[in-house]
Amino acid sequence: MVIHMILYLFQTLPLWAVYLLIVLLILISIRGGMFYFRWRRNKFLKEDDSSINTIVGATLGLLAFMLAFTFGLSSSRFEARKQFLLEEVNSIETAWLRAGLMNDPYAEQLQQQLVEYTEIRIWFVEDKSRINEAITRSEQIQNKIWAIVTEVVQQDGGKNPINSLLVAAVNDMFDNQTNRIAKGAIDHIPDLIWIALLALIVISMFEVGYLLGKTKKSNWVLILALSLSFSAIIMLIVDLDSLSGMISINNQVLYDMYDRIKG
Repeated sequence: MVIHMILYLFQTLPLWAVYLLIVLLILISIRGGMFYFRWRRNKFLKEDDSSINTIVGATLGLLAFMLAFTFGLSSSRFEARKQFLLEEVNSIETAWLRAGLMNDPYAEQLQQQLVEYTEIRIWFVEDKSRINEAITRSEQIQNKIWAIVTEVVQQDGGKNPINSLLVAAVNDMFDNQTNRIAKGAIDHIPDLIWIALLALIVISMFEVGYLLGKTKKSNWVLILALSLSFSAIIMLIVDLDSLSGMISINNQVLYDMYDRIKG
């Protein structure tokens, strides 16, 4: 229940709040490990815990693996979003150029719809909260474009090779939107992986606190540095996995294409 609440906070809180939340979680885990050691020391005065270093090392190794694995998932998704953006920009411009080869009034109608189709991507880049509106409006324009293309193809019976090229470009454009929606709005790091990662953080930091409890006086400057370091990695993963994170895709190719077809 607590893990699910933390996952919900990850999705709703700003990035700086997520960072502080992870720092707090790590500090609480370390502090809990310290208290647990002192409790066991008072209860079992002659207990042999010489193997604890091996256990802590193994757990930290698992945590490092999970951090690398999760970071790899988020970074690969980020790279896929950049690639799909480039492919969609190219497919829209290709469809716009091929639409210009059609006879009037179809050429003008198609190119105007493609300009509006691109404008939706422009204002979505500037306001990520309008994602549902952007998807709905894009699908409406897709229906209009396909209706025009269908009418053009039916008129010549599918014999004109230029029309076939236009159909292929429009299909690619539709497919690229589907890919961008899948990678940008739907495909995220699964909750089960987040649960495993957060559980490993709590367990490993608890064990680190157990070791630190053996010292006469804990160095909280170093403990805070450890917490800030781990939290920074988690923050990067959360940011890369977010559609509206601080690490964003450079959309200049989209703006440049829009300037070309708008003219």
